[in-house]
Amino acid sequence: MHPAVAGCIGWPDEVNNPQHRLRMTEAPRILMLHSRHDPANHFSWAAKVHRQTRGTTVLLPYEGAGHSVHGRSDCTRDAVDDYLTELKVPRAGSSCAPATTS
Repeated sequence: MHPAVAGCIGWPDEVNNPQHRLRMTEAPRILMLHSRHDPANHFSWAAKVHRQTRGTTVLLPYEGAGHSVHGRSDCTRDAVDDYLTELKVPRAGSSCAPATTS
């Protein structure tokens, strides 16, 4: 067991924000970017959030590795820039190829 998790075992306090299914009733379309090979957060977590919020979110997977996705490729950068400036989201099922090294 990871020490960060084991350190909380036995604490008498209640959890302030327990895990629960997401309930989003009113929200604009939300762009979600996530790396398929994120060393810190597994892609399945993003996929589960997207399944719970399918009517509100668009999940754009980056097919490469790394934790931060925005600047990884023209595809990820353009998707974020288009979203932030025009609230434009990519079509469902889109993905960004891994960046190539020169």
